[in-house]
Amino acid sequence: MVKARISSIQLFLLFIGFLYGSTVIVNSALGAKNDAWLAILLGGTVGGLLVGVYVSVAYLNPSKTLVEILKERLGNVMGNIISIMYVWYFIHLAALVFRNFGEFIIVVTYQETPISIVIAIFAAIMVYAVNSGVEVIGRLSELFVPVLPFTVLIICMAVITTHDFTAFSPILENGIKPVLKAAFSFITFPFGESVAFLMLFPHLNKKENLKKIAVLSIISMIALSLLLFFRDIIVLGSEVIYQATFVPHLTELLFPGISVEQLVDINLLIGGGVKVSICIYAAVRALSQVAGIDDYRNLTTAITTFCVVLSLWIYENVLEMLNWAEKVWPYYSIFFQIIVPLLLLFLSFIKKNKSSKSTSSNAISSS
Repeated sequence: MVKARISSIQLFLLFIGFLYGSTVIVNSALGAKNDAWLAILLGGTVGGLLVGVYVSVAYLNPSKTLVEILKERLGNVMGNIISIMYVWYFIHLAALVFRNFGEFIIVVTYQETPISIVIAIFAAIMVYAVNSGVEVIGRLSELFVPVLPFTVLIICMAVITTHDFTAFSPILENGIKPVLKAAFSFITFPFGESVAFLMLFPHLNKKENLKKIAVLSIISMIALSLLLFFRDIIVLGSEVIYQATFVPHLTELLFPGISVEQLVDINLLIGGGVKVSICIYAAVRALSQVAGIDDYRNLTTAITTFCVVLSLWIYENVLEMLNWAEKVWPYYSIFFQIIVPLLLLFLSFIKKNKSSKSTSSNAISSS
Protein backbone atom coordinates (compact mmCIF):
# COMPACT_ATOMS: atom_id res chain seq x y z
CA MET A 1 0.00 0.00 0.00
CA VAL A 2 1.12 3.56 -0.71
CA LYS A 3 1.81 5.34 2.57
CA ALA A 4 -0.94 7.86 3.31
CA ARG A 5 0.02 11.36 4.39
CA ILE A 6 -1.52 13.76 6.87
CA SER A 7 -0.74 17.44 7.28
CA SER A 8 0.60 19.19 10.38
CA ILE A 9 -2.78 20.78 11.15
CA GLN A 10 -4.51 17.41 10.78
CA LEU A 11 -2.10 15.74 13.21
CA PHE A 12 -2.56 18.61 15.66
CA LEU A 13 -6.35 18.25 15.50
CA LEU A 14 -6.12 14.46 15.85
CA PHE A 15 -3.97 14.99 18.95
CA ILE A 16 -6.55 17.39 20.42
CA GLY A 17 -9.47 15.09 19.62
CA PHE A 18 -7.64 12.07 21.05
CA LEU A 19 -6.49 13.77 24.26
CA TYR A 20 -9.92 15.32 24.76
CA GLY A 21 -11.60 12.00 23.88
CA SER A 22 -13.50 10.55 26.81
CA THR A 23 -12.04 13.21 29.14
CA VAL A 24 -15.31 15.02 28.52
CA ILE A 25 -16.96 12.19 30.51
CA VAL A 26 -14.26 11.15 32.97
CA ASN A 27 -11.73 13.76 34.10
CA SER A 28 -9.09 11.76 35.95
CA ALA A 29 -7.84 14.85 37.81
CA LEU A 30 -11.11 15.32 39.73
CA GLY A 31 -9.90 13.00 42.49
CA ALA A 32 -8.11 16.05 43.90
CA LYS A 33 -11.50 17.78 44.34
CA ASN A 34 -11.12 21.58 44.42
CA ASP A 35 -7.35 21.21 43.91
CA ALA A 36 -7.89 19.41 40.61
CA TRP A 37 -6.58 22.47 38.76
CA LEU A 38 -3.19 21.86 40.41
CA ALA A 39 -3.34 18.20 39.39
CA ILE A 40 -4.13 19.27 35.81
CA LEU A 41 -1.17 21.66 35.70
CA LEU A 42 1.24 19.17 37.27
CA GLY A 43 -0.05 16.13 35.40
CA GLY A 44 -0.25 18.07 32.14
CA THR A 45 3.36 19.22 32.47
CA VAL A 46 4.71 15.74 33.21
CA GLY A 47 2.35 14.27 30.64
CA GLY A 48 3.78 16.70 28.11
CA LEU A 49 7.28 15.42 28.90
CA LEU A 50 6.02 11.87 28.36
CA VAL A 51 4.62 12.84 24.96
CA GLY A 52 8.06 14.37 24.34
CA VAL A 53 9.54 10.89 24.86
CA TYR A 54 7.25 9.50 22.13
CA VAL A 55 8.18 12.34 19.79
CA SER A 56 11.90 11.81 20.47
CA VAL A 57 11.55 8.08 19.72
CA ALA A 58 9.88 9.00 16.43
CA TYR A 59 12.63 11.51 15.57
CA LEU A 60 15.38 8.98 16.27
CA ASN A 61 13.58 6.37 14.14
CA PRO A 62 12.28 8.38 11.17
CA SER A 63 9.40 6.96 9.11
CA LYS A 64 9.13 3.87 11.33
CA THR A 65 6.07 2.70 13.25
CA LEU A 66 6.15 1.46 16.82
CA VAL A 67 6.23 -2.16 15.61
CA GLU A 68 9.16 -1.50 13.28
CA ILE A 69 11.06 0.31 16.04
CA LEU A 70 10.46 -2.55 18.49
CA LYS A 71 11.73 -5.12 16.01
CA GLU A 72 14.78 -3.06 15.13
CA ARG A 73 15.76 -2.26 18.73
CA LEU A 74 14.78 -5.50 20.49
CA GLY A 75 15.05 -8.09 17.73
CA ASN A 76 12.29 -9.84 15.81
CA VAL A 77 11.22 -12.27 18.54
CA MET A 78 11.02 -9.87 21.47
CA GLY A 79 9.86 -7.06 19.19
CA ASN A 80 6.93 -9.14 17.94
CA ILE A 81 5.99 -10.26 21.47
CA ILE A 82 5.84 -6.69 22.79
CA SER A 83 4.07 -5.55 19.60
CA ILE A 84 1.31 -8.11 20.26
CA MET A 85 1.06 -6.76 23.79
CA TYR A 86 0.59 -3.27 22.33
CA VAL A 87 -2.12 -4.59 20.00
CA TRP A 88 -3.93 -5.82 23.10
CA TYR A 89 -3.38 -2.47 24.85
CA PHE A 90 -4.83 -0.49 21.93
CA ILE A 91 -7.81 -2.87 21.73
CA HIS A 92 -8.39 -2.61 25.46
CA LEU A 93 -8.24 1.20 25.31
CA ALA A 94 -10.72 1.25 22.42
CA ALA A 95 -13.05 -1.04 24.38
CA LEU A 96 -12.86 1.24 27.41
CA VAL A 97 -13.75 4.30 25.30
CA PHE A 98 -16.59 2.37 23.62
CA ARG A 99 -17.99 1.56 27.07
CA ASN A 100 -17.53 5.18 28.25
CA PHE A 101 -19.50 6.33 25.24
CA GLY A 102 -22.22 3.70 25.57
CA GLU A 103 -22.78 4.22 29.29
CA PHE A 104 -23.02 7.98 28.89
CA ILE A 105 -25.53 7.75 26.04
CA ILE A 106 -27.86 5.25 27.74
CA VAL A 107 -27.74 7.04 31.10
CA VAL A 108 -28.12 10.56 29.77
CA THR A 109 -29.87 10.54 26.39
CA TYR A 110 -31.40 7.20 25.32
CA GLN A 111 -32.32 5.44 28.54
CA GLU A 112 -34.49 2.82 26.83
CA THR A 113 -31.89 1.79 24.25
CA PRO A 114 -29.71 -1.28 24.97
CA ILE A 115 -26.06 -0.34 25.36
CA SER A 116 -25.09 -3.05 22.85
CA ILE A 117 -27.07 -1.25 20.12
CA VAL A 118 -25.51 2.13 20.93
CA ILE A 119 -21.94 0.75 20.89
CA ALA A 120 -22.58 -1.33 17.75
CA ILE A 121 -23.77 1.72 15.79
CA PHE A 122 -20.78 3.73 16.98
CA ALA A 123 -18.47 0.84 16.04
CA ALA A 124 -19.89 0.61 12.51
CA ILE A 125 -18.99 4.26 11.97
CA MET A 126 -15.48 3.60 13.29
CA VAL A 127 -14.99 0.65 10.89
CA TYR A 128 -15.90 2.90 7.97
CA ALA A 129 -13.54 5.67 9.17
CA VAL A 130 -10.56 3.34 9.75
CA ASN A 131 -11.05 1.48 6.47
CA SER A 132 -11.22 4.81 4.65
CA GLY A 133 -7.63 5.41 5.73
CA VAL A 134 -5.64 7.77 7.90
CA GLU A 135 -5.92 10.56 5.31
CA VAL A 136 -9.72 10.49 5.58
CA ILE A 137 -9.52 10.43 9.39
CA GLY A 138 -7.24 13.45 9.17
CA ARG A 139 -9.63 15.34 6.87
CA LEU A 140 -12.57 14.52 9.15
CA SER A 141 -10.59 15.94 12.07
CA GLU A 142 -10.29 19.24 10.18
CA LEU A 143 -14.06 19.31 9.82
CA PHE A 144 -15.17 18.27 13.30
CA VAL A 145 -12.46 18.73 15.96
CA PRO A 146 -12.51 22.58 15.84
CA VAL A 147 -16.07 22.27 17.17
CA LEU A 148 -14.69 20.98 20.51
CA PRO A 149 -13.10 24.18 21.89
CA PHE A 150 -15.94 26.23 20.39
CA THR A 151 -18.62 24.29 22.28
CA VAL A 152 -16.56 24.27 25.49
CA LEU A 153 -16.27 28.07 25.33
CA ILE A 154 -20.01 28.48 24.71
CA ILE A 155 -20.85 26.34 27.72
CA CYS A 156 -18.29 28.09 29.92
CA MET A 157 -19.59 31.53 28.91
CA ALA A 158 -23.03 30.48 30.15
CA VAL A 159 -21.55 29.92 33.62
CA ILE A 160 -19.95 33.33 34.06
CA THR A 161 -23.00 35.32 35.00
CA THR A 162 -24.57 33.30 37.78
CA HIS A 163 -22.20 31.26 39.90
CA ASP A 164 -19.77 31.46 42.79
CA PHE A 165 -16.13 31.70 41.69
CA THR A 166 -14.68 30.90 45.13
CA ALA A 167 -15.69 27.22 44.89
CA PHE A 168 -12.14 26.06 44.13
CA SER A 169 -10.66 27.50 47.33
CA PRO A 170 -9.03 26.88 49.79
CA ILE A 171 -5.90 25.56 48.10
CA LEU A 172 -4.44 22.23 49.31
CA GLU A 173 -7.14 21.83 51.95
CA ASN A 174 -6.54 18.05 51.97
CA GLY A 175 -2.77 18.21 51.55
CA ILE A 176 -0.56 17.43 48.57
CA LYS A 177 -1.14 13.64 48.39
CA PRO A 178 -4.54 13.76 46.60
CA VAL A 179 -3.06 16.21 44.08
CA LEU A 180 -0.10 13.93 43.32
CA LYS A 181 -2.37 10.89 42.98
CA ALA A 182 -4.75 12.73 40.65
CA ALA A 183 -1.83 14.18 38.68
CA PHE A 184 -0.47 10.66 38.10
CA SER A 185 -3.88 9.54 36.82
CA PHE A 186 -4.00 12.59 34.53
CA ILE A 187 -0.55 11.72 33.15
CA THR A 188 -1.64 8.21 32.16
CA PHE A 189 -5.10 9.32 31.05
CA PRO A 190 -5.06 10.96 28.57
CA PHE A 191 -1.43 11.91 27.82
CA GLY A 192 0.25 8.51 28.16
CA GLU A 193 -2.40 6.94 25.94
CA SER A 194 -1.05 8.99 23.03
CA VAL A 195 1.68 6.33 22.68
CA ALA A 196 -0.75 5.07 20.01
CA PHE A 197 0.45 7.95 17.83
CA LEU A 198 3.74 6.12 17.31
CA MET A 199 1.72 4.18 14.73
CA LEU A 200 0.64 7.47 13.05
CA PHE A 201 3.75 9.68 13.17
CA PRO A 202 5.25 8.12 10.00
CA HIS A 203 2.27 9.50 8.05
CA LEU A 204 3.13 13.14 8.84
CA ASN A 205 4.11 14.90 5.62
CA LYS A 206 6.44 17.41 7.35
CA LYS A 207 8.38 15.55 10.04
CA GLU A 208 10.16 18.73 11.16
CA ASN A 209 6.86 20.06 12.57
CA LEU A 210 6.29 17.14 14.94
CA LYS A 211 7.78 18.79 18.06
CA LYS A 212 5.81 21.99 17.50
CA ILE A 213 2.58 20.01 17.00
CA ALA A 214 3.14 18.08 20.24
CA VAL A 215 3.84 21.23 22.29
CA LEU A 216 0.79 23.07 20.96
CA SER A 217 -1.39 20.00 21.56
CA ILE A 218 -0.26 19.67 25.19
CA ILE A 219 -0.81 23.37 25.93
CA SER A 220 -4.25 23.27 24.29
CA MET A 221 -5.30 20.17 26.21
CA ILE A 222 -4.20 21.63 29.55
CA ALA A 223 -6.16 24.81 28.79
CA LEU A 224 -9.28 22.85 27.79
CA SER A 225 -9.05 20.66 30.90
CA LEU A 226 -8.77 23.72 33.15
CA LEU A 227 -11.79 25.29 31.47
CA LEU A 228 -13.84 22.13 31.97
CA PHE A 229 -12.79 21.85 35.61
CA PHE A 230 -13.57 25.47 36.49
CA ARG A 231 -16.90 25.19 34.69
CA ASP A 232 -17.90 22.08 36.64
CA ILE A 233 -16.68 23.17 40.07
CA ILE A 234 -18.27 26.61 39.75
CA VAL A 235 -21.64 25.02 38.98
CA LEU A 236 -21.49 21.92 41.21
CA GLY A 237 -18.87 22.39 43.92
CA SER A 238 -15.95 20.09 44.75
CA GLU A 239 -17.85 17.40 46.71
CA VAL A 240 -20.42 16.87 43.95
CA ILE A 241 -17.90 16.62 41.09
CA TYR A 242 -15.88 14.13 43.14
CA GLN A 243 -18.89 11.85 43.69
CA ALA A 244 -20.89 12.33 40.48
CA THR A 245 -20.81 9.66 37.76
CA PHE A 246 -21.14 11.89 34.69
CA VAL A 247 -20.11 15.38 35.74
CA PRO A 248 -20.71 17.20 32.40
CA HIS A 249 -24.32 15.99 32.27
CA LEU A 250 -24.98 17.08 35.85
CA THR A 251 -23.46 20.47 35.11
CA GLU A 252 -25.63 21.07 32.08
CA LEU A 253 -28.78 20.15 34.02
CA LEU A 254 -28.10 23.06 36.36
CA PHE A 255 -27.51 25.67 33.68
CA PRO A 256 -29.94 28.56 34.09
CA GLY A 257 -32.55 28.82 31.37
CA ILE A 258 -30.69 27.01 28.57
CA SER A 259 -30.18 23.46 27.40
CA VAL A 260 -26.64 22.44 26.42
CA GLU A 261 -27.20 18.69 26.43
CA GLN A 262 -26.74 18.49 22.66
CA LEU A 263 -23.41 20.32 22.89
CA VAL A 264 -22.12 17.83 25.45
CA ASP A 265 -23.26 14.94 23.23
CA ILE A 266 -21.52 16.48 20.21
CA ASN A 267 -18.31 16.86 22.17
CA LEU A 268 -18.47 13.20 23.17
CA LEU A 269 -19.19 11.99 19.65
CA ILE A 270 -16.29 13.93 18.15
CA GLY A 271 -13.70 13.32 20.85
CA GLY A 272 -14.69 9.68 21.40
CA GLY A 273 -14.81 9.06 17.65
CA VAL A 274 -11.29 10.40 17.11
CA LYS A 275 -9.89 8.41 20.03
CA VAL A 276 -11.50 5.10 19.10
CA SER A 277 -10.60 5.42 15.42
CA ILE A 278 -6.93 6.04 16.27
CA CYS A 279 -6.86 3.14 18.75
CA ILE A 280 -8.40 0.75 16.24
CA TYR A 281 -6.12 1.99 13.46
CA ALA A 282 -3.07 1.52 15.72
CA ALA A 283 -4.22 -1.99 16.66
CA VAL A 284 -4.95 -3.23 13.13
CA ARG A 285 -1.86 -1.58 11.64
CA ALA A 286 0.35 -3.08 14.35
CA LEU A 287 -1.19 -6.55 14.00
CA SER A 288 -0.88 -6.44 10.21
CA GLN A 289 2.83 -5.58 10.51
CA VAL A 290 3.44 -8.39 12.99
CA ALA A 291 1.52 -10.92 10.86
CA GLY A 292 2.95 -9.70 7.55
CA ILE A 293 -0.47 -8.72 6.15
CA ASP A 294 -0.18 -6.08 3.41
CA ASP A 295 -3.60 -4.48 3.83
CA TYR A 296 -4.62 -3.75 7.44
CA ARG A 297 -8.22 -3.24 6.33
CA ASN A 298 -8.63 -7.01 6.19
CA LEU A 299 -8.48 -6.95 9.99
CA THR A 300 -10.57 -3.87 10.84
CA THR A 301 -14.01 -5.46 11.12
CA ALA A 302 -12.78 -8.40 13.19
CA ILE A 303 -10.74 -6.24 15.59
CA THR A 304 -13.56 -3.70 16.02
CA THR A 305 -16.06 -6.49 16.69
CA PHE A 306 -13.72 -7.88 19.34
CA CYS A 307 -13.46 -4.39 20.89
CA VAL A 308 -17.26 -4.18 21.09
CA VAL A 309 -17.60 -7.62 22.69
CA LEU A 310 -14.81 -6.82 25.14
CA SER A 311 -16.39 -3.47 26.06
CA LEU A 312 -19.69 -5.20 26.90
CA TRP A 313 -18.16 -8.16 28.75
CA ILE A 314 -15.32 -6.67 30.77
CA TYR A 315 -17.32 -4.47 33.18
CA GLU A 316 -20.49 -5.36 35.09
CA ASN A 317 -21.75 -1.78 35.26
CA VAL A 318 -20.76 1.85 34.93
CA LEU A 319 -19.49 2.11 38.52
CA GLU A 320 -17.15 -0.86 38.05
CA MET A 321 -15.90 0.68 34.81
CA LEU A 322 -15.17 4.05 36.42
CA ASN A 323 -13.58 2.43 39.47
CA TRP A 324 -11.31 0.32 37.26
CA ALA A 325 -10.38 3.34 35.14
CA GLU A 326 -9.47 5.35 38.26
CA LYS A 327 -7.71 2.73 40.41
CA VAL A 328 -6.27 0.13 38.02
CA TRP A 329 -5.77 1.68 34.58
CA PRO A 330 -2.97 4.14 35.56
CA TYR A 331 -0.79 1.31 36.96
CA TYR A 332 -1.79 -1.17 34.26
CA SER A 333 -0.60 1.36 31.65
CA ILE A 334 2.89 2.01 33.08
CA PHE A 335 4.55 -0.73 31.02
CA PHE A 336 3.06 0.51 27.74
CA GLN A 337 3.21 4.24 28.35
CA ILE A 338 6.46 4.67 30.27
CA ILE A 339 8.74 1.61 30.55
CA VAL A 340 8.84 0.49 26.91
CA PRO A 341 9.01 4.03 25.39
CA LEU A 342 11.87 4.99 27.74
CA LEU A 343 13.69 1.77 26.86
CA LEU A 344 13.25 2.50 23.14
CA LEU A 345 14.48 6.06 23.65
CA PHE A 346 17.59 4.80 25.48
CA LEU A 347 18.36 2.17 22.83
CA SER A 348 17.74 4.64 20.02
CA PHE A 349 20.16 7.15 21.56
CA ILE A 350 22.83 4.44 21.87
CA LYS A 351 22.30 3.44 18.23
CA LYS A 352 22.52 7.07 17.10
CA ASN A 353 25.73 7.68 19.07
CA LYS A 354 27.34 4.53 17.67
CA SER A 355 26.38 5.58 14.14
CA SER A 356 27.80 9.07 14.71
CA LYS A 357 31.09 7.69 16.05
CA SER A 358 31.31 5.23 13.17
CA THR A 359 30.74 8.01 10.64
CA SER A 360 33.39 10.21 12.31
CA SER A 361 35.91 7.35 12.34
CA ASN A 362 35.32 6.63 8.66
CA ALA A 363 35.74 10.31 7.83
CA ILE A 364 39.07 10.46 9.73
CA SER A 365 40.32 7.25 8.09
CA SER A 366 39.48 8.47 4.59
CA SER A 367 41.23 11.78 5.18
